[in-house]
Amino acid sequence: MILFIFEGTSYEPPLYEGIKSLFFPKSNDQVLCSFCGSIYTFYKRLKDEFDDYADVVDVLKIELSKTDPQNELFKYKSADFESIYLFFDYDFYRGDLDVKNAQIKELLEYFNEETNYGRLFISYPMIESIQYTKELPDSNFHQYVIKRADSIGEKFKKEARHFCFYRGYAFLKDAENWMHIVKQNVIKANELTKDSLSWPLDKDDVNQMAVFEAQLRKHVMPHDNVAILNAFPLFLFYYFPIKKFIPTDNS
Repeated sequence: MILFIFEGTSYEPPLYEGIKSLFFPKSNDQVLCSFCGSIYTFYKRLKDEFDDYADVVDVLKIELSKTDPQNELFKYKSADFESIYLFFDYDFYRGDLDVKNAQIKELLEYFNEETNYGRLFISYPMIESIQYTKELPDSNFHQYVIKRADSIGEKFKKEARHFCFYRGYAFLKDAENWMHIVKQNVIKANELTKDSLSWPLDKDDVNQMAVFEAQLRKHVMPHDNVAILNAFPLFLFYYFPIKKFIPTDNS
C-alpha cells in the first residue's frame, strides 16, 4: 500500500487523481488523505504536541476524525504502508520566516525516505503553482519567481489563474502536457541546485533538501522571493526511471 498525504482537500486530491489516471492507471493500492492544515501546523502536530515526532498515521487519524471520519485510512495502521509521500506548500508569506525555514528543514531531514517515515515534497509557494505556465512547452518557465508579498493565498491563486495560458484544468488531464510540466520543473530545479539549465545528472541533484536550500540561498533570503516550482512534477521525476521523462536528444 502507498499512502499519499496532501495539505488540502479541494485542489490536491483531484489533481492527483488526474495524475493517477495517467501514470498509475492500474494501481489500486493507494490511499489518499488530506491533513487540512499548513506544513507548519503539521510540524506542531507531529512534534510540539507529542514532545517528539509522532507516528504520522496516528496523527492523521486524529485530524481525520474531525474532518473526514469515513476516510479509508482508518482501515489501516502504519505497518500496512510500504511507502508514504507527503505534499505541502511552502507558504512563506506570513510569520517568522527563520522559524518557518527551520521547521521545514527539520521536516525534510525527517521525511526523507518513503519506506520509512515518508518522503516530503514541497510546492513553492503553493500547489497552485502547477498552473503558473504559458503555452507548453514554456521556455521561460525557469525565470518565474514570486515575491513574498504576492504569494499570499488567494492573491497567488488568482495570479496563477490569470497567468496561465490555459483556462481551467483540462490541460492537466493530458499526458503530453505533463511531460512538459515535469521537464520544466526538473530543469528549473537543476538550475537552482547546480546552476545548469539542463537535465540533472542524478536524481539526487534535485532532491527536496537541495532545492529548499537553493531557494533560501538564491531567492528567499537575498531577494524575499521564491522560484515557482511544483511538488507533483518533482515527485513523478523521482518516482519513475529517469528515461521516462528525458527526451531522446537529452535537450
